Amino acid sequence: MYKLYFLVFLFLFNATFTTLQAQNFESSNLPIVVINTEGKAIVDEPKVNVKMGIIDNGAGNRNYYKNPLNNNLPDPFNSFNGIVGIEHRGSASQFFPKKPYGFETRDGTDKSIKASILGMPAESDWILNASYTDKTLMRDVLTYHLSNQMGLYATRTKFVELVL
Repeated sequence: MYKLYFLVFLFLFNATFTTLQAQNFESSNLPIVVINTEGKAIVDEPKVNVKMGIIDNGAGNRNYYKNPLNNNLPDPFNSFNGIVGIEHRGSASQFFPKKPYGFETRDGTDKSIKASILGMPAESDWILNASYTDKTLMRDVLTYHLSNQMGLYATRTKFVELVL
């Protein structure tokens, strides 16, 4: 018997967002996604090019946005460092205080490129999902995990901190 799978090439970061401003945020056990808009506003359409880097020192290691052992400088971007096109994602969720974002990894000429982020398979389209109405921040992740455990395809997820 043949099994039919629909592969969706849109992977999900289920992002936990800190309510602290970037100047007060210092470190986390989760990978830290840093987006530098260089003063540009992120809108619904079109995607705007911004710089993005990810600090991920591995499981069991602290990730520093401000490392006290290095003059409060951030750890190096060791999981991703490049240009992305980013926009707000969703409809009603755009009015929540913590917004979901869709982004596309790009080269210097606005062409989309596939990149492996946080150990996930290489792809160009990604999501930072705020899950604002899910106060547990686990419903989507738990559902995807259970689907994978049953042998079905489901979106891969990673919890991250976002500094915008």
